[in-house]
Amino acid sequence: MGWRIVQITKPCRLSVKDRQLLYAPSDGDELKIPLEDISVLVLENKQIALNCYLLSELSEFDIVVFVCDNTHLPSGALFPFLNHSRYAEISWLQIEMSEPLKKRLWQEIVKSKITNQAECLEIFNSKNVHKLREIAKVVQSGDAKNAEAFAAGIYWKSLFEKFNRHDDNDIRNSALNYGYAIIRGCMARAIVGAGLLPCFGVHHANKLNQFNLADDMIEPLRPFVDYQVNTLNLEGVTELNTSIKNDLLKILTQNCIMANEEINLLKSCELMAVSLVKSIKNKDVKFLELPKLKKIPLFE
Repeated sequence: MGWRIVQITKPCRLSVKDRQLLYAPSDGDELKIPLEDISVLVLENKQIALNCYLLSELSEFDIVVFVCDNTHLPSGALFPFLNHSRYAEISWLQIEMSEPLKKRLWQEIVKSKITNQAECLEIFNSKNVHKLREIAKVVQSGDAKNAEAFAAGIYWKSLFEKFNRHDDNDIRNSALNYGYAIIRGCMARAIVGAGLLPCFGVHHANKLNQFNLADDMIEPLRPFVDYQVNTLNLEGVTELNTSIKNDLLKILTQNCIMANEEINLLKSCELMAVSLVKSIKNKDVKFLELPKLKKIPLFE
């Protein structure tokens, strides 16, 4: 698996030769990057020219590609599909998954998310760390009493000052949305790589959303984005610039704790998806592995 996250912000032509990505900007020198080194490619400029052969090669090398809209937020993603040898078998097991198992899986996902939110608050010496940890302990099967929403109300007030998650004019929301979109695309890649269908979630069930399962599985990863956004200097910033977005992309290379080991978030997406397959096959939530936010600052 590649390790480089490549962000293209200038007008250019992209092509491939000898298993290398050729970057030819309109006002600079050509650059070559081995495809095997790349994990994520972000295309921000509307004046980037490329061809279908390049897209095919990117998929062959398991590279997820993001395209951005006029606000420079990721609006679409291309990732490899049907690359698992037992795709049909796993897909049918997923479709036939029982409701009790789905509810237990969602319970563990919500518990993990709230626990990571508490860890995030602790790093910043914020209030209500203990309260969130207590909420995480009482999450019910299927989160029947909506502990996730209750915890969120406490969490956002504790993490940021004068913050409304629904305020589109707050640059912090733009940064959060950018980070979440990147994580969502990488999670979707991991899901299909494990042989799962991203449209069938364990909790999310919007028939117009083809990434319901990715939206389920990214929940424990959201606090990692929240942490990074809270470390950024956004004073007086009105829109995301290249430097800020580069800092947000670094989230994928940072470490978390998973199965008592330190791995980066990009790798954690793959292990989460693989562990979900094990849970589905064995009809037991104990096989599900979810990442833990480290108690020491992640981004130095």
